[in-house]
Amino acid sequence: MNAAPATLVKAVDVGPRPGAATAATHRTLWGALAAAIAWPVLSVCGVAHAQVAAAAVGLLTVLPWLGPLLGVLLAGLLAALVPQPYAPLVGLAAAALVTLAAGLAHHLPGWLGPLSIPVASAAVVLGGAVGGVFGALVALVLASAGVRLRRRFRPGTAP
Repeated sequence: MNAAPATLVKAVDVGPRPGAATAATHRTLWGALAAAIAWPVLSVCGVAHAQVAAAAVGLLTVLPWLGPLLGVLLAGLLAALVPQPYAPLVGLAAAALVTLAAGLAHHLPGWLGPLSIPVASAAVVLGGAVGGVFGALVALVLASAGVRLRRRFRPGTAP
């Protein structure tokens, strides 16, 4: 019996229509964008270790279905628990800003994605080392645009 090898993660889409790899790239950008917005919001709110909390918000946002809701709830809850006079209002504002990031991420342009796992990993690590969370986000966008341009101008490949 010869069994076909199983592919656990589809790293690159084949064909003109976006597929699972593009969706994964968009979800990763969505998580990075949520973390990039949550970090300054949580810092201004006075949350201790705001960068770690923002990374948790971004990672939760990457999860399908309940992830974005959990990320928004985490940001709002952490901001609301800070001992300030207007903490509940600040928590609501933090949750609203992270939700706005999710709205923007649902309408990402088609040229963003897909990225292979090594390219996405290298972009996040190098961009994060240079510019923190914002650097990782910018590096993901630039890497995605570069891969798309390379595919478009390479003869014999589909755009």
